[in-house]
Amino acid sequence: MPWDTANMEQLDQSAQRDGSKEVVAVLEAVIGRAGYGWGVRELAEELGASRSTVNRILSRLVEERLVSRDVSGAYIVGPRLKVLSAALQDGHPLFAEGTKILARLSRASGATALMAVETGNPEQCFVLASVEPDAPVRYTLPPGTNLPTHAGALGLAILTRRGTAGLPEELKKYTEASMDSRTRIANALQSYATVGAVVSIGQHIPDAAGIGVPFTVNDRLFGSLSLSRPRNEFKESDIGAGAELLNEAARELESLLTDSSRNKGHDVYEAESSALIQRIAAIITAFCSEPLAQLSLQGLSSLWGTRSVATRRLAESTRDVGLMTTLDNGAWTAGPTLLRWSSSLGSGHDFSQLVDEDLRELSEKTGETTTLALYDADSHVAHIGRTIAGARNVRYVLEEGEEIPLTAGAAGKAILAHLPEHVRTRITDEAGVSAAELGIIRSQGWAATDSERVPDAHGIAAPFFVNGIIRGSVAVTVPNHRVAGTPPTELTSAVVATAQRLSHLLTFKSARVPAAHEGNPGELESERGVVFAAGH
Repeated sequence: MPWDTANMEQLDQSAQRDGSKEVVAVLEAVIGRAGYGWGVRELAEELGASRSTVNRILSRLVEERLVSRDVSGAYIVGPRLKVLSAALQDGHPLFAEGTKILARLSRASGATALMAVETGNPEQCFVLASVEPDAPVRYTLPPGTNLPTHAGALGLAILTRRGTAGLPEELKKYTEASMDSRTRIANALQSYATVGAVVSIGQHIPDAAGIGVPFTVNDRLFGSLSLSRPRNEFKESDIGAGAELLNEAARELESLLTDSSRNKGHDVYEAESSALIQRIAAIITAFCSEPLAQLSLQGLSSLWGTRSVATRRLAESTRDVGLMTTLDNGAWTAGPTLLRWSSSLGSGHDFSQLVDEDLRELSEKTGETTTLALYDADSHVAHIGRTIAGARNVRYVLEEGEEIPLTAGAAGKAILAHLPEHVRTRITDEAGVSAAELGIIRSQGWAATDSERVPDAHGIAAPFFVNGIIRGSVAVTVPNHRVAGTPPTELTSAVVATAQRLSHLLTFKSARVPAAHEGNPGELESERGVVFAAGH
């Protein structure tokens, strides 16, 4: 997907010389290469761009943590993009409820149930989710797979609602059964109306057959559901029952989408600078945190910190690359590109992989064993989620998965100090922990203990938050002979900085992360936002 680099030399001049297409193309390439990364030269050749331009974009995406570098130096999907993908899947009905509907369809029919959404290109749609039956032979299309709209049940079903506008007159033939002209497609769409569903037998994949129906995502975006199976298992007598199942499911999805978007509040997660990539990161964050949010141009101006003309220009450019869609009421909402990226990335990311970079950096900087403690708000229990052993000859090795007390040791007390007051009071009253001690921890932003949990060890810990709610702590464990009395400022500062970095990484809603000198961030204990299970 080569681009025109004529206007790329001043990427950060945002609305004056917009590079949204180029930034999205780089992200597209990184997301599309699962399992291994890109070198700058290789990616520049792939995109038809200069190495300096690609390197500049990648460097800034790394700063935003949307992209990372692996041990070989190659550029790969960053932890922030994984966090946002998981947030989108957790909050969007197509993922959160749609997958349940597909599972029900698959069980009822014995076929692979699939959901697709159009890409913005009239010739393409993509698989958003799929559920396969428990059968030795099954039809498989992984989420994120691009499909033609003119061949196959999923694409043709979208065209029954979208129409054939934008399709070329001559169309690619994938099999002998493929329709090769827009005229043939238009005629076929009329015939499908009598069946109540699209029927495709070998039109895209020779050995596959399926039936599909459309549904409406919003005013400007359409999707489809299908039941597909190996061609030799397809029976025409199943069409009627399958169409009935699919149409009922499509109506349920549309109802969920309508109900979820009605009266939905949407705070904006403001861009942290005027640079283009920060503004793109802000719009990705805004719609991943509130997938059905509808923003006005004024809301986008607040999000980006731009004036009206610049806001419209940037909005239109992000719409052109599919990050946003314009609704009939003039509002702007999440576009198909975000949905496609999330379907490709999935949501089951290993929590330790997301935080490893920060924990290793802290361990290397201090030379000490670094741990991440995770707090479960339902059970009021904390455990060690990740340990990075220190490099020094004398060091502590703490077992991952081990439960830790909230009332002894720095890691637990850093969490306890920031729990809602009614929970904190109950725990401290039972254990006899001083309220004054916890107040000091909240005030200074870190906890330090001496041999309270680990003999002859000093612990220093700072809390981290997700969407403003306490989720755990970052700690270093130091042998007593290396710390006498109050821990050195450089040690506490390093721990606090790491915890704040994790808070920023994992927070996707507009709740502000508390500064180190501030007290309890709030009385809420849980809300949507626990994207990664503590056991990961």
